Amino acid sequence: MATGLVVLLEIAPGRRDEFVELARAHAQRSLALEEGRCLNFEVYVPVESETQVILVEKYVDDDALQAHWDSAHMAAYLARVSDLIVSRTRYRCQV
Repeated sequence: MATGLVVLLEIAPGRRDEFVELARAHAQRSLALEEGRCLNFEVYVPVESETQVILVEKYVDDDALQAHWDSAHMAAYLARVSDLIVSRTRYRCQV
């Protein structure tokens, strides 16, 4: 069974465009570097809010998601976006 991850993010005021650019680059990197493990990675930007972003990710299984979290490119991404994120809620899902 595939593993999904939905992440609801609150971004610092005035910084959402910067975050979205970094998140979309991270999504593309994840799909390329984790081919066959990371099946989908979307960055959604709600029109009703100027500070929220939603990430929707799909992995082949729990091990693939864990490998994503443990990867060097994930660590680099988190180092770049940590100061932009006010809060984060993660939902690990069965797909």
